[in-house]
Amino acid sequence: MKKIVSALIVIVCGLLMGSVVHGSQETELMADSHDINGYSIACCENNKIVFENYGDGINEKSVFELASNGKVISAYIALKLIDEGKLKLEDKIALFLDDSLITDDEKIYDITLKQLLCHTAGFSASFELGIDKKLYSNPGDAFRYSGVGYIYLQNVIENVSGMTIEQAANCYVFEPLGMKNSTFKHAKTVTPYMRLSSVVTYTFMVFIIVFIVLLVIAFAAGKMTKFRFFSFRGSLPVCFLIAGIVNTLFLLHVISKVVVIFGLYFAFMGLFLFLARKNAKVFYASIPFIMILVFAFGFAVPVSIPVTNDIVAKTPNCAYTLKSTSEDMAMFCKELMEQYDNRDGAVKDMFSAAVNIDSVNSWGTGIAIESENQGETYWHSGINPGFQSLFVLYPLQDKYVIILTNSDNGLQFSKEVAKDFLQVDGSWDIPR
Repeated sequence: MKKIVSALIVIVCGLLMGSVVHGSQETELMADSHDINGYSIACCENNKIVFENYGDGINEKSVFELASNGKVISAYIALKLIDEGKLKLEDKIALFLDDSLITDDEKIYDITLKQLLCHTAGFSASFELGIDKKLYSNPGDAFRYSGVGYIYLQNVIENVSGMTIEQAANCYVFEPLGMKNSTFKHAKTVTPYMRLSSVVTYTFMVFIIVFIVLLVIAFAAGKMTKFRFFSFRGSLPVCFLIAGIVNTLFLLHVISKVVVIFGLYFAFMGLFLFLARKNAKVFYASIPFIMILVFAFGFAVPVSIPVTNDIVAKTPNCAYTLKSTSEDMAMFCKELMEQYDNRDGAVKDMFSAAVNIDSVNSWGTGIAIESENQGETYWHSGINPGFQSLFVLYPLQDKYVIILTNSDNGLQFSKEVAKDFLQVDGSWDIPR
């Protein structure tokens, strides 16, 4: 049964997404083993770039979400502002922040620009449900990878430069380097693919919230009418059905048309609850059974499904909304390699460890550093729903590689591609 369901989903997705453009056989086999639906790779050695692409219409000009890789670009902008004399690494950021980002914690006044760049300011990594402005460690005390810190960095950049982050990126990075298909704004990308298990999780997050809210409303209405017109058991299947419909409409817009399957599933189970309402044991046992069945289905079937790219916020945010191409990122990596060789200007500080994470890993002012017997590599990765990517610079061998994928399984694949090309046994991972 599991194989049949997997095959059906793959066939449906294949019909929706059309033909496939192939890369090299070896990389394709690696991609298949990781259930990768598409990728665009740029490999550079001795200034010669080779592109390799795979997926529906994907080439080196195809736009992907690069997520956290935007942090490196924003760090580069901040360092350029230092070259212009508008900032210093030891500047206290509170001088440049909007009032809305200043908290009652006095430690906010101790945070420096350098600490933001190398993730030692003390902020949380999480900002999904609003910006967590709490400081979890004293500024400068410990490495704590933080998207929140880079939201603060964006505010500093915008107030110092007098430009939005998009304008600043165009001024200091995209236009000078010829990166014509890069932006922090909302833009059309290649179709992302999410694991079915992730889609099920998103599905239940929305469904459960709506379901509970409706139950509370029904209970309150019943209480006010002394349950003359409302009963908990009678309202439960109705709430279930409405929550399923609301959830499906939401997911149709945000995730994918494929989740109409979940809508039909919820409608069927709501009807089942309604018919079983007279048998208390069956009625109440059905609810956990339904939940377990959906989760088991989602996590047991190892397939990815196409989704929309509307999951991530549309407002430009340097911490996670970067969109770019392998061609554009090759231009940016070329610039970083040149800055490494020139060792002139503030960008050189990117490549010097500002904080040690462990015996192998450290962080410069904007980029991760991994030290191995084969020499140092400089890297950053990005993860958004349906997109994972990685770039690695290896100056000692005059090499760099960029791997962009439209898959939830893309990071491990990207690491293997990087290892094969660079001939370095790197892990390119840090505590988050």
